[in-house]
Amino acid sequence: MKLWKPIVVAALIAGVLDLIYAVVHLGGYYNISPMQIFQSIARGVLGPATTEGGWGSASLGIFLEFVLTGIMAAVYILPARKMTDLRTYWWIMGPCYGIIVMCVMYFVVLPLSAVHGNSALPDSRPGPDGKIVDHQILYGTIFAHTILVGLVISACARFLWPKSETAA
Repeated sequence: MKLWKPIVVAALIAGVLDLIYAVVHLGGYYNISPMQIFQSIARGVLGPATTEGGWGSASLGIFLEFVLTGIMAAVYILPARKMTDLRTYWWIMGPCYGIIVMCVMYFVVLPLSAVHGNSALPDSRPGPDGKIVDHQILYGTIFAHTILVGLVISACARFLWPKSETAA
């Protein structure tokens, strides 16, 4: 079974795009540096001590991003061997998978991590009255997971599938 190529390529592309999204959108919105964004990924393992680690903990965050996207890619691509609809209808299955990944990240992974997330999807800062009127962080998170992660992974499953395997 030569599925390592679509898994590795999907993990690298999805990881890079997700990191770029985080630096551009989240970094711009919250006015935080790339190092702080990468450290926030490592915070899931290191907890609050990640801020004291400088670029060391930021590098761990980058590494963890690729580990996570590798797992996400493998979880989609390995079953695609038997479930050929994952490759045939990649353009719809990928974004649906991205929504599932997003929900697992926010409702399972983050609460169990050292971050101890609150099992809530991200949203923008509240205004002066305490109400959130700008949902761009939520919409951006949905975009990142459906297109930059889910669609990329499904496209790699479809277009990088080994020739020796049954084509969809």
